[in-house]
Amino acid sequence: QIHYHSGTASTFLYILQRWRYHIVFLALGLANSGDSAEMGCTSYILSSSNFQHDILQDGNQDGGEVDFAKRGAAIASAHFGGMLVSGLLSGVLADVWGRRSTLLLGLTCNTIVGTLSAMARNATELCLLRFTCGLGLGMVISGVVTLSAEISPPSRRGRFMTLVASCYTLGFLYISLWAVIVFKGSGSGNWRLFMFINVMPTIIAALLVRLFVPESPRFYLCRGRLREAVEISNLLAVRM
Repeated sequence: QIHYHSGTASTFLYILQRWRYHIVFLALGLANSGDSAEMGCTSYILSSSNFQHDILQDGNQDGGEVDFAKRGAAIASAHFGGMLVSGLLSGVLADVWGRRSTLLLGLTCNTIVGTLSAMARNATELCLLRFTCGLGLGMVISGVVTLSAEISPPSRRGRFMTLVASCYTLGFLYISLWAVIVFKGSGSGNWRLFMFINVMPTIIAALLVRLFVPESPRFYLCRGRLREAVEISNLLAVRM
């Protein structure tokens, strides 16, 4: 009986250690899904009649001429401008400040901006918020790609990186499903609710990264912080 309980406890600890290692990649995959959800959401809200009235038309009731195409294009492309700027700077930031810190900064930025986007009052506000969201998207991509490569074991690196990368598609599937539920067939659903639902994967990913994802030992090694590099390497080795 003693041997049985001892074996059960050892099995539980083994499962717990493996779970704590794999949840690191779950967090990174969810962060990747949040990125794709943020990129895809504007395609759906632009087709909403309520969004067109609230934002593209700015609630205009007098029937005046409104350039829907210009405002819609600006909103749809704003995050790409932010990603361009962030793409040039986030790699440098990850090398100087850390991969995990850069990832957390991007997730925090998108959590705040995504929530504020649901409360935007006009096209100008939403355009600025989407541009800022693009800055966060670039930081998330930089952190996710680098961490998944540097934390995964060399013998299974391709497998782990492919799993994290495939979560990008899940983000589009997630937001597509909610678009069907919220907007239905008429396209007149609550676009503000849709934007809030859209940010949920990013919120959960930020919490998981904060709790479970360590800094890259390679980053510490490159910065000459050998003690931290050894500690994180040992921590990951125990969890594998």
